[in-house]
Amino acid sequence: MKKTVLFIAALCMALNACAAKPKPLVYFGDTLPQSDEFIRIQIGSLKEAVGLPEISGIACSRVTPGYTWMQSDDYESQIVAADERGQNRAMKVKFSKKIRWDWEDMSGGVYNGVNYLFIGAFGDNDETDGNYSIVYLEEPAITNGEITVQPRQIKFQYPEGIKHNAEALMYDNIEQKIYVITKVYYNVCQVFSLPFSLEYGDSLQTLTYVCDLGVKSDIGEGDKPFKGFHLVTGADISPDGHHILIKNHNNIQAAFSWVLYWRRQEGETVEQTLINSRPVVLDCYQSEWQGEAICWLDSNTFYTTSDSDGEPPIYKYMRRDHTALQNVPEENDKSHNLVYINGSLCIRSKEGLYALDGRKIE
Repeated sequence: MKKTVLFIAALCMALNACAAKPKPLVYFGDTLPQSDEFIRIQIGSLKEAVGLPEISGIACSRVTPGYTWMQSDDYESQIVAADERGQNRAMKVKFSKKIRWDWEDMSGGVYNGVNYLFIGAFGDNDETDGNYSIVYLEEPAITNGEITVQPRQIKFQYPEGIKHNAEALMYDNIEQKIYVITKVYYNVCQVFSLPFSLEYGDSLQTLTYVCDLGVKSDIGEGDKPFKGFHLVTGADISPDGHHILIKNHNNIQAAFSWVLYWRRQEGETVEQTLINSRPVVLDCYQSEWQGEAICWLDSNTFYTTSDSDGEPPIYKYMRRDHTALQNVPEENDKSHNLVYINGSLCIRSKEGLYALDGRKIE
């Protein structure tokens, strides 16, 4: 009973904080600008159709367009495919042998012309395990039903054998590298990398340190000594490699949850982008309870969902200048209040419902 009361109290605090103005961030001394170039659309909820508790990772299918893959950090070794609105669970993939649980993120990528799915089996809240791996498989075509596959995994350690908790994984199609981002409470999160290879076998690989995420808030968070972008829970790089998203969550102080966005210049490595470029804060992002999953569909569209038990919503974010939104009236466009009605994307405003071309829907 006590735990239930505390949970409800924390949830109320988080919901109240969602309405607060996001706190500014400082990145290595520079205050980060906010960007309004994306719009958020809620397109469905996932729990009932997907049947996974605590969705902690999501990736868009590259083999079967229109579907997303999801995984959970529970004890069952499986991934599930569903349509983008979460209404139809199309396929379950089970693994033929038990592998490390506590799956925290997933990403898709291409290597030697083959589409792969990568799963970060590296959650370690107490930083005592040290048994970390990245599970991967060739992405199957999505059909109805269930299949069983043989998983492969890359066992890894961090430099000097230091133990870390991590919840964010991304793959770069340009460098063909895997990136892991640590999740730290009230301190700087760190980025590590590993070139992807099919030849690692059972040998233990050591990640390479890339950089710190030097993001701090100039307002503060209670009485904690660190004021900023801690608790990183998800990340992804767009298929063309030019756009990077990293998100965090803070359920008690939801105004301290952000999505950061980097544009990667031609010829830059991911490391150069993260170190030399200043990200922007996407102001369309609204904190989700236990929000952990994020993925790019393409360079104009990405999705987020949450790790909460129940029926977590799935959100679609689109660039304002995307073709599908070009005819949205400016006053409604700025409201960010886009919804699906009877399978169609519409705008809800104080005056009523509008189609994307500005026509009022009676």
